[in-house]
Amino acid sequence: MIERVYKSIAQFLSDLIESILTLLRLVVQSRWPKPLPLRRQAVCSVLGNGPSLSDTLQNHLAFLQETELVCVNNFAHSPYFAQLRPQNYVIVDPNYFVFTATSTDRPDIRQTIDTFRTVVDWPMTLYVPRFARNSYVIETIRAGNPIIQVVFTNYSVARGFRWLRHGLYRSGWGMMQSQTVIVAALFFMINRRFDVIYLFGADQSWHEQIRLDEGNQVLMQQLHFYEQAKDVAYEPIYADKHRTKTDSMANQFLSLHKAFRGYEVLRDYADSVGVRIFNASSKSYIDALERITLKSHS
Repeated sequence: MIERVYKSIAQFLSDLIESILTLLRLVVQSRWPKPLPLRRQAVCSVLGNGPSLSDTLQNHLAFLQETELVCVNNFAHSPYFAQLRPQNYVIVDPNYFVFTATSTDRPDIRQTIDTFRTVVDWPMTLYVPRFARNSYVIETIRAGNPIIQVVFTNYSVARGFRWLRHGLYRSGWGMMQSQTVIVAALFFMINRRFDVIYLFGADQSWHEQIRLDEGNQVLMQQLHFYEQAKDVAYEPIYADKHRTKTDSMANQFLSLHKAFRGYEVLRDYADSVGVRIFNASSKSYIDALERITLKSHS
């Protein structure tokens, strides 16, 4: 009895402190949110870039084309980008928005920019954090292809009391921590009030690609569906943007915890507003979302 009371009081105080910190953070980071675009259909498909997306593209292309599509990060590197002509695209990785005209360390980002400018000839909405507004990437895309509508979102993490968090989520003032872009993409689609959201290519199997070399450096192979494993090297994971110190194994698994915890928070929010999310990835480590298997039409 005493222990339960202690835990209840501790949880209340923790939520209270987190709520106060959240409100202070929103005052500094957030701006008045604009409404998200209206949905075009009742059902959408969010495509992660995990290796399992290859199975979906080979076996369920017709299904995808019947839904409103959401792609993320470097999906534009795939020939399926021009074929599917996705109506929505989400990028929240800060590395995109510190990229400049003279950057040479991220040719993948430059390729994505060039594809947006030269390939996209259909209406597409690009969702990015508000802090990206004056970045080289966004200015280049907007100048090079005005058909792309850019939507700036408040990426301010809201924690604390559930009623407060969900209110901030619904209004667009805050969101849950998005350690992976898929969480952010799902969140935006929940707030666009789709009836059903299907998730594909969400392997979330980073732990399978973590290695430790003889010098105790943590290495990772960042593998995507548009790449061959033999062509992707294991590279050090750095703890700072200047790449002077490699990260620790403890921090890597803490990041994984944040990623999977994000899905739990997301599921709770989706349930509260009546949006159903089905994880239809042929391979996935996400246990917070209901799994389904689509029937193959091949």
